[in-house]
Amino acid sequence: MPLQIPHPNTPLHLYRHLLREATYLPPLCQPWITQRIQARFRDCRHKENPKVYIKDAHHHLRYLRSANAGHVQRMLRLCYLATGRIGKRRRLLGRFELGSSPPASSAELDEKTRLINGKQRQHDWLDNWSIEKIKAVAFSQYEKQTKEWPYLMRRSLDPERLIPTENCFGRPLTQKLTRNKLKRHWASVLRQLMPPLPRGEWDQLGAMTRGEAGAQHYEIPTRRPVAQPHSTDLDTRKPTWSDFVIKSVRSMERRNSRKMKSLSGGEDEDPRGHGRAIGVRVLGRRKLRRSIYGRVWQASPIVDPKPDSEKFSVTWGNSEKTIPRPSKKVLQFFQGIDEAGAPI
Repeated sequence: MPLQIPHPNTPLHLYRHLLREATYLPPLCQPWITQRIQARFRDCRHKENPKVYIKDAHHHLRYLRSANAGHVQRMLRLCYLATGRIGKRRRLLGRFELGSSPPASSAELDEKTRLINGKQRQHDWLDNWSIEKIKAVAFSQYEKQTKEWPYLMRRSLDPERLIPTENCFGRPLTQKLTRNKLKRHWASVLRQLMPPLPRGEWDQLGAMTRGEAGAQHYEIPTRRPVAQPHSTDLDTRKPTWSDFVIKSVRSMERRNSRKMKSLSGGEDEDPRGHGRAIGVRVLGRRKLRRSIYGRVWQASPIVDPKPDSEKFSVTWGNSEKTIPRPSKKVLQFFQGIDEAGAPI
């Protein structure tokens, strides 16, 4: 169905449209998306050139409407944003969950920043990260990852095998150059890393995937009725005969194509038109669990320290499909045979 909502003309009107669309999202991603809309509006409110941000906001509005219309991939990406698999929260979770504990004393700090030759080096950003946690998550991600994940970890992760010890002249590298190569290596690993979730959020996501959470986690709010204007002289933005003369038929029919229907809200005037939009499904309880919540949980780890060592264990979400038990009517076909299929 086409969206029967007037086109926003002012930035404040556009901001209200974005907040309205965010209220129709599932409970998993609704709080984070609403917070990001409010934060971005405050940050861009007094920019010198607001046209760029207004154009991006119109794009995000069409994206939210397409996700609320039932586009599975766009709804999945919004859930990835809310759970920190991509976007700003991914960087925040990485800094919080993978950060190293601060040194307890000055002696510990000096020992941490001491070079091989006994000199002290300057404190850099790599000292704020726990390398053991990053190693554990990176190696585990390479073993568990699938092609559907937003980021794929590479196979070579050991810096001792990747960073050379000598230059092209056969001379050993300086300590500063070795440190810079090490920082560049771990920066590339962090760009591909899926940060762990907090324990409580991970358990809640697992319960939602297994169907053990409350009914409110699977209910998508229904659309409220749109206010009808008093005046009828509104810009419906319908094409005129001059548009067909100036523009190509391809550009005129683009909004009604199956690929763009969920973004534009276009509808075929002819019942023999292009057909239903591509990628749009009815997001019910089962579809949310299997296609969205389950895929997000599979790409979400938690990190726990091992009690007998200083290493860490990584656990990923596992949404294996269980085989349902057959009904009594189906079991009638297997009477008289054993579990191996041989007659009794």
